[in-house]
Amino acid sequence: MPRPNQLLVLVLAVFLASIARGGIEPIVTTDLLKIRSVSSVDLSSDGQKAVFSVRSIAIVPAEDDEEPTYEYRTHLYFLNILDINARPVQLTHGKRSDSSPVISPDGSRVAFVRTDEDGETSQIWMMSLQGGEAQQITSLEHGASNPIWSPDGRTLLVTSVIPMSKMEGSPPWPMERPERGWSDVELGEEQSARPDGTKEEIRAWLAGNAEKFNPHVINRIAFQGEHALREEMQFEHLFLIDPEDDDAAPFQLTEGFYSHSSPAFLSDGQSIVYASTKSEETHPDRLREAGLWKVNIDGTDEKEILRLEGWTLRSPQPSQDGTVVAFVGQQTDEPADRQSQLGLISIVDPEAETLWLTDEKTYDYSVYSFAWTGPNIELLFTGPREGGFPLMMASDGLIQPAPVIESNDIGPVGVQVFDVASSTTIYSLVSADNPCVLRVIDPRGDRLVFDLNEWVADKKLSLPTGDWLTRPDGIKVQYWTMEPTNRESGQTYPVCLELHGGPSAMWGPGEFSMWLEFQLLCSWGYGVVYANPRGSGGYGYTHQRANFQDWGDGPTGDVLAALDKMLKNDWADPDRLVVTGGSYAGYLTAYIVGHDHRFKAAVAQRGVYDLQTFFGEGNAWRLARWAMGGYPWETRMRAIYRRESPFTDVHRIRTPLLIMHSSNDLRTGVSQSEMLYRALKELEKPVEYIRYPGAGHDLSRTGDPKQRLDRLNRIIEFFDRHIDNPRPAPQESSGVDGL
Repeated sequence: MPRPNQLLVLVLAVFLASIARGGIEPIVTTDLLKIRSVSSVDLSSDGQKAVFSVRSIAIVPAEDDEEPTYEYRTHLYFLNILDINARPVQLTHGKRSDSSPVISPDGSRVAFVRTDEDGETSQIWMMSLQGGEAQQITSLEHGASNPIWSPDGRTLLVTSVIPMSKMEGSPPWPMERPERGWSDVELGEEQSARPDGTKEEIRAWLAGNAEKFNPHVINRIAFQGEHALREEMQFEHLFLIDPEDDDAAPFQLTEGFYSHSSPAFLSDGQSIVYASTKSEETHPDRLREAGLWKVNIDGTDEKEILRLEGWTLRSPQPSQDGTVVAFVGQQTDEPADRQSQLGLISIVDPEAETLWLTDEKTYDYSVYSFAWTGPNIELLFTGPREGGFPLMMASDGLIQPAPVIESNDIGPVGVQVFDVASSTTIYSLVSADNPCVLRVIDPRGDRLVFDLNEWVADKKLSLPTGDWLTRPDGIKVQYWTMEPTNRESGQTYPVCLELHGGPSAMWGPGEFSMWLEFQLLCSWGYGVVYANPRGSGGYGYTHQRANFQDWGDGPTGDVLAALDKMLKNDWADPDRLVVTGGSYAGYLTAYIVGHDHRFKAAVAQRGVYDLQTFFGEGNAWRLARWAMGGYPWETRMRAIYRRESPFTDVHRIRTPLLIMHSSNDLRTGVSQSEMLYRALKELEKPVEYIRYPGAGHDLSRTGDPKQRLDRLNRIIEFFDRHIDNPRPAPQESSGVDGL
């Protein structure tokens, strides 16, 4: 038994250790600017070297009385895996966006993608890992991306996205323009084009205007991008590059009015596999099925190696011996609900059947990314599952996949990017106590090699506690609660119900995007509860399909049941409740406050509020049919669309509501927010409307950093107006200059 002074020292040591882990500084809004994450990673073939890209936000100092500006930057880092004490070395610097590094087979060079300062064009660059300046090795007119080394290291395969107007010939599939064809007006010839000429001259004049996109002539069903109308169709094509010969012209390997995605060399270096939706009868916008294709490096013998009726196939990756190709497949009959499965197909036996390493019986969760581990039939993969993104192992010798990285002592974790070579695996990890670290597994164990966010150690965090509940209809819902930081016994605190979008997204301690927002709310003195209601991904097909024709009542009941569970904590105040969410969760926020009046304030972000107009308003219009089971003009569907639309019950909303939307959001469409706001104003309900100029749907994740800061503070300021929150705004002992 320790003596009193020894006991004091022991208690002090434990206290100091907890302070070191939990920190004392509060999370503040500008901590957003400090978060760094690994966006891609590549291992050398011997597993001894790694190059990875780090995404961060740079603060550009202000001039005169101007405010500082913020810029996203991505730089490359090198890590010597052999040296257990090695620190990563930064390879690229400055105002750069360098990503997608791939190390040459001999481990001497790294090729990567560098995007120019305006963010418009990318080219492939290369640098020696022994030192020296990077050199640009492609100058393709339409840019280049996705570099892949040939097995002998002599050639790079790259992808370039080519506009239709720069391609020869005409597509074999229909133009879908009434009584017009692809070549009934030839531009660039000597024929005159006049607004008051002959019929042919007028038609040529009109075509010339359309070529300059003034006006847009729209024939496609998928005519919207993320921020603006799509100007013209583009197609991914593959090029072979000699990285050592500046005079060697790039060789265009593929042709045609189809995209060629996710290419990979076979082990002999003489052939390439890729995925494509090739069809000569159907417009690409209408195609859901995709097959796997193979072509020789001289462009000959292009043929389809696998097509499964009713499936879309992607990401083919050959085994080391080149006899088997792994890929991801998803059924197309219910695109919003079917799980993505990991499959294998023999490339030497045309009669061989597809072998599924995951399916609804062995692993009823989606597969996102995967990699071969070695010469045997064994692969690592990751994807969403029950609040995390575990790293799993699958092989032909396992009855079902087995976890490699799944959780820590806090809860589920998330493997975001990874690579494997020889006996080494490198991966970036998201956990409740750190938004991103880089770790390595090799014969010496599993170890931390780079903490990208060391500043978190000084922060006081709130760690989530997970649980499950069962709804009356048998649906099981997983949820998490987070206490306010520095919670005092005997005090009560406001509670924020956070909702996720999708609706097939999944939140949990292993999910990256909400790490700061949840911690910031806790720092302000809010408790946070979030759940994965019916319709969420990460729980299998049945759970994901359970919101079919039920976007409103079912998910509402699920998340409110989680809130009710959370309110059993004696510190949670049921009279100070707020709610928020974005995209589908903006929809759900509006639906909830139209049917439940317990909340003192709500913030609906980038939501969909009228499902009938959403069909025409957003580029995700297909989701309406998939989720509701039919089109809004069908007689049998009208009652369903009306029942499931929050706008139907707009007159019932009395909760003070802040509506947020981005002016260039074409995924959910800005008129959705305008309808909701104008209706509430006409009804003289308490409502405020925020529009972010120039921003798109992903503002909260990848938008302008200043707008992201504004969004966070504006949500909390709105909440604080409508509840009694005596806690002062969190203040760091040293803030960010100029803010």
